[in-house]
Amino acid sequence: MKSFFQILLIIIMVVVGFFFYKKYFVQNEVEKLISTEIDKDINFKNTDNVINKFKYEVKLVDNGRFEIKAESSKVESNNDGENILMNDVVAIFIDKINREIEIRSNKANFNTTSNNINFFGDIEVKYLNNLILADKLDFNYINNNIKIHENIFYKGSYGSVQADNIEINLTTRNLRVFMNNQNDRIKIISNR
Repeated sequence: MKSFFQILLIIIMVVVGFFFYKKYFVQNEVEKLISTEIDKDINFKNTDNVINKFKYEVKLVDNGRFEIKAESSKVESNNDGENILMNDVVAIFIDKINREIEIRSNKANFNTTSNNINFFGDIEVKYLNNLILADKLDFNYINNNIKIHENIFYKGSYGSVQADNIEINLTTRNLRVFMNNQNDRIKIISNR
């Protein structure tokens, strides 16, 4: 009976050790799903690699999700891997409790190696009851943050803000607003 408990204890220790190792020492991989509508929506023209109705989706380990769609796109190869140049772009970031950040822009450049995306041209960012308009937005996949810059106008339920830069940490949801020149001031107009 004593040896049975010793064997049972060893088995329990091995199982607990295995789960501890998997949780804290094995890096979880992000499941990447690339989907495009395959019917007649994908058109490759000669060597231009043009794709209509492009869609890319990444399911994150923490039950978050990232999705980007474009009306048309073009794949270009370079030393960094492949870049996808997109037109009429909509990107949606959804966190683990289903809060959404939606980004719309005229154009975007998606680096398939780093998963970083640069949006430019009439950018519109919507989050809850907040709206941000700008000329450029950079999404850094590794740092999980968004930097919005150039001609920024923010409008929320409490008022509006004009600034040079806005940084959003997608993990913590912290927001940082600042000017390029420390002597310049952020313009804030309150509704209250």
